[in-house]
Amino acid sequence: MSEPRFLDDVERELFTRARISGDDGAEAYAALPVESVPATEAPPRPAPEVVPPISLNGEWRMAGHEPRRQFSIEHWTAAPGRKPTGAPPSWWREDTDRSGWIPATVPGTVQAALVAAGELPDPLWDANTYEELTAHGVPAEWPWHFRRTRVEEREWWLARSFTVPAPWRDRRVRLAFDGIDYAATVYVNGVPLRHHTGMFGGPEIDVTDLLRYGGENEVVVRIFPPPRDWHGVPKGSPGWGWHYGHLISMGIWRDVRLECVPDFELRDVFVRTEHLAADGSLAELRVRYDVVNHTGSAREIEITGRIGERAFGNTVAARRGPNRYETAITVEAPEVWWPMGYGEQPLHTLTLECPGSAVTTEFGIRTVETAGVPDWPGEEHYRWQFVVNGRRMFLKGANWCWTDPFLGGDFAKDAHILELARRANLQILRAWGGGMVEREEFYRACDRMGILVYQEFPLSFGLPEAPVTDLNVLDRTVSRVVRDLRNHPSLLLWGGGNENAETTGADEPHVLMGRRCLQLDPSRPFHRTSPWGGGAHNYRVYHEGEPIDSGYRAVDAVVYGEYGLSSQPNLESVPRFLPPEKLAAWPPPPDGGIMQHQSQFGLFDLVKQLRYASYGPVTSWAEMTEYSQVAQGEALRFASEMVRAGSGTHTSAFLFYKLTDLFPGASWSVVDFYGVPKLSYYQARRFCRARAAFAAYERLEWGADEPFRAVVHVANDTPHVLSGAEATATVYDARLRPVRERRERVTVPGDGRVAAFELEAGPEAHGGEVFLLAVALRDAGGALLSDQWYWFNARPKSERVRAIEARPMAELEAADPRELIAAYAEPGPAPLLTLPRTELAARMEPGALVVRNAGDVPAAHVVIDGFPHGYGAYLEDNGFFLRPGEERRVAVEAPGEPRLSVRAWNAPRTHT
Repeated sequence: MSEPRFLDDVERELFTRARISGDDGAEAYAALPVESVPATEAPPRPAPEVVPPISLNGEWRMAGHEPRRQFSIEHWTAAPGRKPTGAPPSWWREDTDRSGWIPATVPGTVQAALVAAGELPDPLWDANTYEELTAHGVPAEWPWHFRRTRVEEREWWLARSFTVPAPWRDRRVRLAFDGIDYAATVYVNGVPLRHHTGMFGGPEIDVTDLLRYGGENEVVVRIFPPPRDWHGVPKGSPGWGWHYGHLISMGIWRDVRLECVPDFELRDVFVRTEHLAADGSLAELRVRYDVVNHTGSAREIEITGRIGERAFGNTVAARRGPNRYETAITVEAPEVWWPMGYGEQPLHTLTLECPGSAVTTEFGIRTVETAGVPDWPGEEHYRWQFVVNGRRMFLKGANWCWTDPFLGGDFAKDAHILELARRANLQILRAWGGGMVEREEFYRACDRMGILVYQEFPLSFGLPEAPVTDLNVLDRTVSRVVRDLRNHPSLLLWGGGNENAETTGADEPHVLMGRRCLQLDPSRPFHRTSPWGGGAHNYRVYHEGEPIDSGYRAVDAVVYGEYGLSSQPNLESVPRFLPPEKLAAWPPPPDGGIMQHQSQFGLFDLVKQLRYASYGPVTSWAEMTEYSQVAQGEALRFASEMVRAGSGTHTSAFLFYKLTDLFPGASWSVVDFYGVPKLSYYQARRFCRARAAFAAYERLEWGADEPFRAVVHVANDTPHVLSGAEATATVYDARLRPVRERRERVTVPGDGRVAAFELEAGPEAHGGEVFLLAVALRDAGGALLSDQWYWFNARPKSERVRAIEARPMAELEAADPRELIAAYAEPGPAPLLTLPRTELAARMEPGALVVRNAGDVPAAHVVIDGFPHGYGAYLEDNGFFLRPGEERRVAVEAPGEPRLSVRAWNAPRTHT
């Protein structure tokens, strides 16, 4: 009986047959034949003498000008007196006077240099970008946030002097750029070298004959304005103004160096795990590497390699130019790399050496396979079940967007947020196709934490056919990125971008990307885009205004790849980007600073959030902030647990949108731009627990004559059996009296889920009023594993608000948003805020805050205020519920002795 076919098989056959390419160099590299060479015992040898590179990072000088064309059709067509005048400056010349140029740090961006020099108001502060775009942005007929700033419309030149040691005179020297954003021409000592397009590596240029050894040299880079349209451009796209903010980065954003190139150069090492024995006794590795022979003739050379204590050797006959070799290595009793929660993350170091050259790379021993999900067979669906080291896993994760529009090199923020992800048990991050290919530090951190990465190439919202998509640039970009990242064990799969809809053409860009991934990294799957092949993005909730419950239940998918609500940033973060006095008025005025920092650049964003955040009258920014974050968490939980309830046969993963922020302000992130977790982050920590009991239910609103029903599931996303655990579900009525409870003992296999029981509460339990459901899971010894509280009938709407929400979204968008916002501020019921009252007690202990509910009814939405957030500071929980008499120990990691306060929606504030 033949194996069932999936979309993976169809696409693999297409990529194998295809001959599409964009760059001749990338095609030649991918097609280079691989010669298998046996590994032999290698006696110890002294390390080769390798000349270290010369860094050209640091202070450069920078100047800009408006683009001018010396020759153009306008010179022929323009009326007399209106013909173009002038020509571009010859700033590539060595005799250029650069004394008036401003300093610019490399790596860095043009915008960062201008801000540092006082030449540009901080684009992230208040209304600075809004004012620039409304006063000077072009084209003027476009919406203000899509226009181009004056900085983005100019050419920028960067230059620096450097010296080359005299002993390098007899060497081969290469000038290497790791990233120019986005298109530039490079000059050395007044000689044009290369025009390069693409921000993820290159150019690399032989400058041997152009340098003055022992003397002063100059490198000049002329950076051109970025493309007018992001479609088909492999570059992070939100800065064009469709999402969060506006700033199209430009500059030399990665390292620059001079390399002394040996006669025989080792490059592009790739280590993959070919086979891992089921009992863990051995691993079969394949070590692939290139030897570039820069001499004029073939020569036999010795290659030595080390993996830990294991040494091996290869003897190769290196022909002129590039040569590719592969050798098989058997590792006995290997230390295997696992995703977090499944084992350790040991990393191994491979060193390869030959005369004059050495390369080192880290890798993990692990396998990645995919399997079909039973309810999603057929050639229209991918094999969505990820199998790591033979274990099928249900993956819980989020989308990741790069965190600094200035492309700063400080990794502290990302390291902090990745630790937040680890603590939230986010097993996988989708490096979203609207974003970036991250720096090496990001993937190294994920390797060490066991966080899997779904890496999309930075292409979003439709990928046009050539020539709109420059296949030359795309080919070089994909080839470079795959070669750079393929040794990272955290990297799970490649993706061709975000929301790239089906095309009427031959889909050349996606076929090219899939072909290159198959050629250069056959160890991982490639997916054309997301959503595709059984995955889904669901924005019926929020963008289309549908209710949380019916909006999410309307879309069935094996993987939910994007979903969520926008929320406001933490109030403590707002003064870092907006004058606090701008938050005094409610409804807010159409102020440029406020609109610049909304997720889609207008007050209507608040209207869209209020539809879900109206737990009571919203009369201030403080209420708007807290309620929007709680609503965001509620929506994310509903969808995530809906997907998780199908694990095993129907679903395999969820990745909510999103973890991180690119700009300060409102957005879909659960951690704001400054690394401060929102209340929704803590909700994500709860619904992403590896071992959890949770409820699946149809609706958030129940009529007075309707019985409430829910199924309680217990999931065990670990490799170990969960034996004798107790799941408990309790319904509380509007007076917070327990009116229905059920508890069951369950045993759940590793990587398993069971529907533990169904809970029903008749109409008399709620009578159409607000009611709560508490679901807890304790292990056989009574220790709490998970605790989830759900609220129903919690957002009654006034007649005016119901009438507003019944109107089409397009009609609402054309209305006065302040009038709509004012409707949600009118007095009305607030069921969760008027629950029976209780009292809280709080005290600090070493490393923890201890909170106790001292009353006779549950404490709803217990909020800890005053935590000193910062990189490396972590609060274990927030926005939780407490049963009567329950005490919760919340871990606190912060400098000093923080003074905290605690309150609940039904309890007054108390201080530690």
